[in-house]
Amino acid sequence: MFPGVSSSPISVTPVTAIANPPPVVVSGSPALPDSHSTTASAVGVQSSVTPLPTAVSVGTGASAAAVDAKTTPLSSIDNLLSQGAANSVDGASMMDTTEFNKVSMDLGKTNASPLEEKSPDEEPLVFTNKLEAKNAFKALLESANVQSDWTWEQTMREIINDKRYGALKTLGERKQAFNEYLGQRKKLEAEERRIRQKKAREEFAKMLEESKELTSSMKWSKATSLFENDERYKALERPRDREDLFDSYIVELERKEKEKAAEDRRRNVAEYRKFLESCDFIKASSQWRKIQDRLEDDERCLCLEKLDRLLIFQDYIRDLEKEEEEQKKIHKEQLRRAERKNRDEFRKMLEEHVASGSLTAKTHWLDYCLKVKDLPPYQAIAINTSGSKPKDLFEDVYEELEKQYHDDKTRIKDAMKLGKVQITMVSTWTF
Repeated sequence: MFPGVSSSPISVTPVTAIANPPPVVVSGSPALPDSHSTTASAVGVQSSVTPLPTAVSVGTGASAAAVDAKTTPLSSIDNLLSQGAANSVDGASMMDTTEFNKVSMDLGKTNASPLEEKSPDEEPLVFTNKLEAKNAFKALLESANVQSDWTWEQTMREIINDKRYGALKTLGERKQAFNEYLGQRKKLEAEERRIRQKKAREEFAKMLEESKELTSSMKWSKATSLFENDERYKALERPRDREDLFDSYIVELERKEKEKAAEDRRRNVAEYRKFLESCDFIKASSQWRKIQDRLEDDERCLCLEKLDRLLIFQDYIRDLEKEEEEQKKIHKEQLRRAERKNRDEFRKMLEEHVASGSLTAKTHWLDYCLKVKDLPPYQAIAINTSGSKPKDLFEDVYEELEKQYHDDKTRIKDAMKLGKVQITMVSTWTF
């Protein structure tokens, strides 16, 4: 007899231990029993129960709570077992037997505590459609921080006691949502890894640029000792990526160094050429061996090798020769034009003298020269270095006058023979 419990005509049959009861799932709760032993414990069955007296008096208003908490009416056990069996058949809220046994055995090793009865405020989750239920299940996976390389069994251990586990009613739906989550998780992790590695590559390149000791001739094996303790070096996971970025940077560094060297050389050459142009003693006929000592004292010579200075000097001398040749051509052309103008002026003077009669076919050069030697046209043409001389131009005019004289004389004779012309004694002829 239990103390404080009055006798009652209602008899209480002792409940004996149920050996290896089937798994039981409480409707509306996703929690599953950890093992067969915990199932028995959850429904209030003892492994060994001392028989109670056959007649137990229960006073008016006494509740079932007055009975030892370790005992449960058999009808309750039957109901739970029946409900678990039904749920196992229709698959609405339980996994298949194999899946359940596998998970329950694992859970039994780590958690042997009995299931607590569902509190009154734990109501089943209700979703308007399948998509909402699937999203709730995926949210459960995310809140449990399920990784992309987890197995279904590993995931079950983390989420099975969460009421959102029951959002999807069948194992197939849960596994499908689980696989979709893994695919999305892998894509997300791949993108995060890509972004992380991209930033790591940028930081690695920045690390190389900031190094003052790095040169284009340095090898990777030596460079690693410079950067191996730098966090930016460690952040780039693959050694091959580090070496590839280093090689690319070295190629770019070598290109920049060559460009800078070429630019420095162009600047130094220009400065030295400017220095040579400022030296008035350098002529087109100057020789390097005779003037190089006069050039060595300038600081601009220190920026170039001796051979480079010689080549620049020779190039400058060639330019002086070309310039001198051009000046000669220009002067020669100017002289040619001036002399031609002098000849034209002298011819004009001859024509004027022919028109005035001071120059005839009977005029001799010496007489004419004495007459015009002090006139500007004669003095100008007298200094010509090329072309016709004054006497040559005079003889050209003289020959023309003489020819005209003979032609006129012949025509007059012919006219006289025909009687067209009569000559009197008073007539005079001027030739």
